Amino acid sequence: MSVLEAIFSFDGTHVGDLRDAVAGFDPSDGPVVIGLCSSDEPSRRVAATWVVKSVLDRGLDPGLDVSVCFARLAVETEPGAVLHILQLAQHAPDAAGQYRTEVEALLNHDSLLVAVWALDASVRIALETQDGIDIARARVDAAFSHEKASMRARARHLARILDL
Repeated sequence: MSVLEAIFSFDGTHVGDLRDAVAGFDPSDGPVVIGLCSSDEPSRRVAATWVVKSVLDRGLDPGLDVSVCFARLAVETEPGAVLHILQLAQHAPDAAGQYRTEVEALLNHDSLLVAVWALDASVRIALETQDGIDIARARVDAAFSHEKASMRARARHLARILDL
């Protein structure tokens, strides 16, 4: 199954077909996948953003314009798609940096998982600026005292990146 077929058949839950399709990702499908990140169909947005994240997680560099994904943060309503977009900041903090305001608005999102990854993205964005280390450290320090264990765990991970 091609990555496009996997996106169109995504059931909203099971990523097995997406995972299998990413293994044989054809970079020529990249522009269509990026376009599907803005689909009118929510499950396609979730699947397409998952594919983009997974392709980059695998270390592939198909030349995807991920800034298109970050631009979706202001209007995206699907928590799964928002989550995947925030996770892209690990691979493209410079592209994410153009959407700092949108990322920071998600720090208090209703979905804890989205808020955790908004912390991650905001720290990575901060590190792209001259004085960003202080902002990054302050965010990580604040997350260490968060009531939720998942936020504290992400703070520990980020602290290692910051060498705290």
